[in-house]
Amino acid sequence: MTLAGKKLLSCLKKRDLLNSDKANSSELIKLGQGYLQEGSISDCIDFFEKAEHFEGLIQLKEKCAAEGDYFLYHRIAKILQDPPSSEEWTKLGDKALGLGKLMFARFAYKQADNHDKAAQVEKLLQLPPQERTSDGNMLH
Repeated sequence: MTLAGKKLLSCLKKRDLLNSDKANSSELIKLGQGYLQEGSISDCIDFFEKAEHFEGLIQLKEKCAAEGDYFLYHRIAKILQDPPSSEEWTKLGDKALGLGKLMFARFAYKQADNHDKAAQVEKLLQLPPQERTSDGNMLH
């Protein structure tokens, strides 16, 4: 992995930088963007959080919602201290369901207190994988 000619950090260097009081915000943001380009959103979140790059975190939250990624969305919402509404959780659950991310959908529906959809997803999870449909109409 590279970042504009540089290698991304080893796990030890990453840990040391994220725990340093002397970390430069602009460098942290650049590293976060490098990790994002490489597809490592979790690492990107780490760097954006350390840099207090809230604009970047808001954009990542939207990306995670669009990808139906419950865990990263939830993590960013906690960092931003911006709890999602029931409607936002339901929308994320619907997106996750449409993408076949059943566990993420179930968690999101539970956060939304949408017990009916959560129960329907739970039933889908009990089915063998070959009996599950991959389209957005998984709940009937």
